[in-house]
Amino acid sequence: MIDSVDGYIIRDEKIIKANYEGEIKYFAEDGQKVENGYKVLEIQKDKVEDETRKKLEIINQRINNLENEKFFKTDIDKLNKEINNIIEEIQENSKNNNVEKVIELKKQLKIKLDKKNIIAGDKSFYNKNIDMLKKEQEQLKTRIDNDIQIMKSPVSGLISYYSDGLEDIFTINNMAAIDLEKVKDVKYHPTNLRESKNAIINQPLYKVVNNTTWYVAVEVDNKQIENYKEGRRVKIKISDSQVEGKIYRIIKNEDEFIVITKINQYMEEFYKIRQVKAEISVIDYEGLKIPKDSLLKKDGIVGVYVLDINRYAVFKEVSIVGYNDHDDFVIIKSNFFYKKENEEIKTVKTVKLYDEVVRNGDRIREGQIIY
Repeated sequence: MIDSVDGYIIRDEKIIKANYEGEIKYFAEDGQKVENGYKVLEIQKDKVEDETRKKLEIINQRINNLENEKFFKTDIDKLNKEINNIIEEIQENSKNNNVEKVIELKKQLKIKLDKKNIIAGDKSFYNKNIDMLKKEQEQLKTRIDNDIQIMKSPVSGLISYYSDGLEDIFTINNMAAIDLEKVKDVKYHPTNLRESKNAIINQPLYKVVNNTTWYVAVEVDNKQIENYKEGRRVKIKISDSQVEGKIYRIIKNEDEFIVITKINQYMEEFYKIRQVKAEISVIDYEGLKIPKDSLLKKDGIVGVYVLDINRYAVFKEVSIVGYNDHDDFVIIKSNFFYKKENEEIKTVKTVKLYDEVVRNGDRIREGQIIY
């Protein structure tokens, strides 16, 4: 049975606000998955002069050359000699009207002069030792850092630039107390935060959304609610997307029930949608139905004891596909299932249709005779 319902998406999301005023420069796209510490944007508090940036680039390059290439005065002398030789050749070929040769020599001269400039630098840096350069490097970095505030993601997740103002209402912590009837009367307008070119104090800049877990809260009436139980899996179709989830909570709200489903699948643009019209249906499980108290763990593996032909208890691993009847029973795969181990797919033999499954499995030991 498929029920058409109204609902809301609830996300684990953190909204990041501005602590500074200034021009915004973005480095992450809407919907982009980022790691903790990723640079999302920067706020340029004061105009950083291009000349300051270029000056820092030159110093960085010069320090790198001094530290890694180990240039000495002999390198300068050698370059000067080569430059003078090329100049003499240019003069000689100019007298002889050898135009093509002059053009080629001028290219060689430019390369040599550029190389010399990298090694020796312009007059403002000439003959400065590496300690002096590093000191000036730090001064320039400090000047730039004081003018720019970098905003990084505090956690891993999806970047969203859409805000509807309901982030403090639809939270993971208070979703069980949400009154959907009251929420319906709330007027909200999704805002594209990235349209802002300049930031002011406490202005929302972006959100980081948990992309692994989210929830859908829907209203279900008394006639429909009998189909839904906590722990059961359901299919939810929103627009052209369909996801599967597990019923997390069922809350009675006067004549209606709120069914909250936990979802661990990605859905296109779930991070910026709030109100939805959805189709929801309970998944019918296929497999063997066994009492839940039969389950036990042996060496970290979930399974049950079944009786062999001589009524000895034999452990068999199981694969649970769902729960039923208020969690008193579980549905497991029958005959065999596939399991991934160390990048290999392994076939596991499991409980068969006519196997006798032992109740209260945690009280039984392997090889015990059961009459």
